[in-house]
Amino acid sequence: MNDLDRITFLNVLERQAAAIRHVANRLDAEALDRAIENIHNCSGRCVFLGMGKMGAIGRKAAATFASLGCPAMFVQPSEALHGDLGMITKQDVVMALSYSGETDEVLRVVETVRPWGVQVVALTGSSENSLAKLADVVLEVQVPAEAIDAWPVPTCSTTATLAVCDALAVVVMQKRKFSVDDFARLHPGGSLGRQLRIRVSDVMYAGEKLPIVAPTATLREAIIEMTRKSLGATMIADSAGCLIGLLTDGDIRRTIQKHENPLDMSVDGLLTRMPRTCAPDGLAAAALALMEAHRVTVLPVVEGPKIVGMIHFHDLVQARLA
Repeated sequence: MNDLDRITFLNVLERQAAAIRHVANRLDAEALDRAIENIHNCSGRCVFLGMGKMGAIGRKAAATFASLGCPAMFVQPSEALHGDLGMITKQDVVMALSYSGETDEVLRVVETVRPWGVQVVALTGSSENSLAKLADVVLEVQVPAEAIDAWPVPTCSTTATLAVCDALAVVVMQKRKFSVDDFARLHPGGSLGRQLRIRVSDVMYAGEKLPIVAPTATLREAIIEMTRKSLGATMIADSAGCLIGLLTDGDIRRTIQKHENPLDMSVDGLLTRMPRTCAPDGLAAAALALMEAHRVTVLPVVEGPKIVGMIHFHDLVQARLA
């Protein structure tokens, strides 16, 4: 890439970002509140309309809404005018996308469904165009310019419209208290499905596989336990099975560097107290993120203070969570 190409590339990204900031600063608060409430209270579906590039944005927006617990669909306006209007009911909210607000097919669909009592939210470039005058709520998604000065190719306008749709979807998701478990239920396939489906309890070591020693154990005894269980660490627990601390390979190496004859030392003075832990019902992907953030390879699994398991980084990788 030469310097001119790089400058053009970065300029387009900056214009896209500037367009989103411009829209965010100009959106009418009352209209935004009404749009959110209409979508949140909708007993049917959010039906997205759009032609051309805005049609592509509408398809993506409908998919995002549906994946976040708000039933949605895309209806191609020209097909709607030839029978697909039957997909729209009076319980739905129509999300009409047209930057000019003069797209004939979109206008004709909106004109047709308005007498049914359907609520219409318009995402358009002006509050004065034909679509805005037909809509119940207008979100003005006006951008300073498209990405190419000489040509009005939909770029910044489509990006800003998509960003507004994504933001609406997230707000409605929160208002409907759509949980991680709900999200996992709708995403059973692929790597995302695995990340949302696999719990710590599914991949943890438990029972006889757990490396555990008492705080009175010597370093020699801890090394023997770690070697037997092959997890690169051992947990230290009291007589009630409550976690006191963790001793890792790294702790042992550092101890050997500091002391000439450390094997008969008590682990009580060598362990890491209050180590990072996770819960058995937590997401394994969250545990993996915790490990990566703090550069550790094992986590004790606890319920309250009691040890119930241990997870190892390599097992999470083998579960295709990384």
